[in-house]
Amino acid sequence: MHFEKSETRRARGTAPRWRHGALALAWAAAAAAHAQQPPPASSSSLRSYSFNAAQERLAATSSGLTAARAGVDASRSSAEAVSGLNLPILSVDAQVFRYQKTIEISLAAGRNLVEQAINGFLASSPVGQAVAPIVSGPVNNALGRIPDSVSGTITDNIWRPTLTLLWPLYTGGMSDATQDAAQAQTRQAEAELASFTDTLGLQLVGAYFGQQLAAQVVATSRQNLDRFAKHYDNALKMERQGVLAKAQRLQVEVARNAAERQLLRAQNEYETAQAVLTRLLKESGTVQPVTPLFAQSQPLEPVQAFIDSGRGNSPTLARLAALRDVSRSGVKAAQSLALPKVYGFGSYNFNSKNAVLPDPDWIVGVGLHYTLFSNVDRKSAEGAARAREQQADAAMEQAGSDIETLIVRSWQGVETSRKQFMLLGANIAAAEENVRVHDLGFREGQATATELIDSQVALSVAQTQRAAAAYEYDLALAQLLAASGRMNDYAQHIARADQRMSAP
Repeated sequence: MHFEKSETRRARGTAPRWRHGALALAWAAAAAAHAQQPPPASSSSLRSYSFNAAQERLAATSSGLTAARAGVDASRSSAEAVSGLNLPILSVDAQVFRYQKTIEISLAAGRNLVEQAINGFLASSPVGQAVAPIVSGPVNNALGRIPDSVSGTITDNIWRPTLTLLWPLYTGGMSDATQDAAQAQTRQAEAELASFTDTLGLQLVGAYFGQQLAAQVVATSRQNLDRFAKHYDNALKMERQGVLAKAQRLQVEVARNAAERQLLRAQNEYETAQAVLTRLLKESGTVQPVTPLFAQSQPLEPVQAFIDSGRGNSPTLARLAALRDVSRSGVKAAQSLALPKVYGFGSYNFNSKNAVLPDPDWIVGVGLHYTLFSNVDRKSAEGAARAREQQADAAMEQAGSDIETLIVRSWQGVETSRKQFMLLGANIAAAEENVRVHDLGFREGQATATELIDSQVALSVAQTQRAAAAYEYDLALAQLLAASGRMNDYAQHIARADQRMSAP
């Protein structure tokens, strides 16, 4: 009885080592992102997808990707909207109004001038002196009747169409800062789109090849069960013939039952993986990936090449660089608050013949504006902008270090998985031969049930571990390419792969 429990523990305990170490990686990224989505509509249709086709499907159906693209379009339009801040503003105004104007004209000064001129003439010339007694009286009487002032009221209807020009000649750097910030925000949106695309690609790799891994595990589990069923049939016959003890037959039966339970678990996990991929691609039917798990027998290029690529192409660094540029534009904008503004202006009245008296026919000039006192503390505004610039610089420096670490870790993960995959190929060949030898020895009474079970479990574990190593290679490769800004090269790595898992 104690031996049977030991065999059962061995048969049950071997499989979870790969299950928790490999399949957990398959579901972690994709299942978490899509756990809240409703299940796809039940359908008997089966859609086959290569990895490239799945990428195209995901790009066409992802709502998040659509939102990120819209963000880029909005940022580009905003940058275009402020691209002409240094150009003049030309506007047309049309006004229709009725007005009343009271005008008062002083006549005293003019009357005095006339009186002085007449008196001077009469006194200075012989003719004037001769006629002075005759005309001086009537002239003085006439001038005396002239009032000191006259007034009148004008009421009229005016239509005033005008063309106005306002040209910002110098804004203290505010226009340039606004334009630079808009361009930087566009680069930020583009980097966020690239980053989201890479994240979506990582989810697809996890879900797509996670389903392939689950399919391999199902195939291995089914093959393992078939072999144990065959071993059990042989053991049952040998027990009936009296050449095998019942205890050994029971050991084989326990192992067969454990293999059956393992197959059920593998099938459930395959259905989960299939649901994850189906939801990710928003398919109504079930999805069948056709691109197999793959690996490369030769190592990748040196890790330094990926580090160099990451420094120049990482979407994360590009986004932080854009944020830094926005912060620098904020410093320029804050500094412009303390500088004067110079502008040109002009206006033309198209209806000058019917204009209000003080209105000019046209006017052209240059103006200067300077804020002596502002309700905003300009020094504090500049200090805040500089602090944000320092924050962006520090964040970019830290992100660069983190990305280099991630690249090194991912590169090592690819290399470790590659070596494991290649070594397990040789292990499987040895394990298959070991099963054949122990199966033959068991039927001839030269090997025990324990030896047969151990050899069969070792073969199953090696096959599963090799599939898990291929999956880990594929996922680590995607992480490496995403961190180094080369996620678009993933399809090329699939095409160049010289090691592929056969379809289950």
